Amino acid sequence: MESKNPQSQQISMELYAFGENLFDKHHLTSVGQIKPFLESDKKFWLNICGLHDDSLLKDIAELFDIHVIALEDIKNNQQRPKLEEFDHFIFLVSKMIYTKNDITALEIEQVSFVFGKNFIISFQENSYDIFDPIRVRLENPQGRMRKMGTDYFAYTLLDAIIDQYYVILEMMDATIEEIEDEIINDSQKTKLGDVYLKRKALQEIKKIIWPTRELIAAWRKSESPLIKRKTNPFINDIYEHTVEIMENLEMQRESITTLVEIFMSNISLKQNEVMKTLTIIATIFIPLTFIAGVYGMNFEFMPELQWKYGYIFIWAFFLVSTFIMIRYFKRKHWF
Repeated sequence: MESKNPQSQQISMELYAFGENLFDKHHLTSVGQIKPFLESDKKFWLNICGLHDDSLLKDIAELFDIHVIALEDIKNNQQRPKLEEFDHFIFLVSKMIYTKNDITALEIEQVSFVFGKNFIISFQENSYDIFDPIRVRLENPQGRMRKMGTDYFAYTLLDAIIDQYYVILEMMDATIEEIEDEIINDSQKTKLGDVYLKRKALQEIKKIIWPTRELIAAWRKSESPLIKRKTNPFINDIYEHTVEIMENLEMQRESITTLVEIFMSNISLKQNEVMKTLTIIATIFIPLTFIAGVYGMNFEFMPELQWKYGYIFIWAFFLVSTFIMIRYFKRKHWF
């Protein structure tokens, strides 16, 4: 798995002001443009892509009074998913997982959220995200997102990230089935290293899902006034999703373990077939070698050596004994 380097991403800011009868989208170039929205009662979502500009992040933190510890966690992309409550905002760290190629080439992006009474800020490492459906829903004047609070908005963003986990699991399921077919069909494409790479990817995903479940459990127990009671059913729903994902991960891990066992069994069977073939060949040649050894001795007086048809007889004995042993092995189903 790879985690994007925030230093290599271009920074951008988008602000979405919304309400039951309001929706505006703004591309911002400076922190100063945020102040008018912060001074009004309008709810807004500020999405920041790119984390390399320390000066800009510091200005954001000062403007929203974000604690210095939360700011350090935002800039450090090695944080585990968690939830922390502060006086006037709630801080979330989550992990977005996606892949552009193979399931073993998963990429991890840390996405942090800060939400208060009328604002929510998302911090992304790069411009690749899965929030486009959220933007579409936000444009719908009849949608729930316009009417609910920022805690519900934070839920929708986190839910989009968790839904992406299902996409990764479906890809893993398809890959496991493909490997299983190749192993059963005795294909030479599959290597044990490929199977172990899939298993390693599952372990990495589990390291993300487990603390994500703890994050949501902490949200469910929170007594912060920023979290409204009517949002609780939605939080319970994504908690159940994380439990389901954990169960699917465990089943996939067991499937991969079974594939490893089948793979090793196939190798053992092939080795046994080779050993059986070599044993049969050696067994056939044992009497032939014995006879050849007997008549290869340098004794002067051996009656059969002067026999006129001795050579032909020996060859006939060789062929008949070989034929008898082959018939015997076939009756025993040894080959």
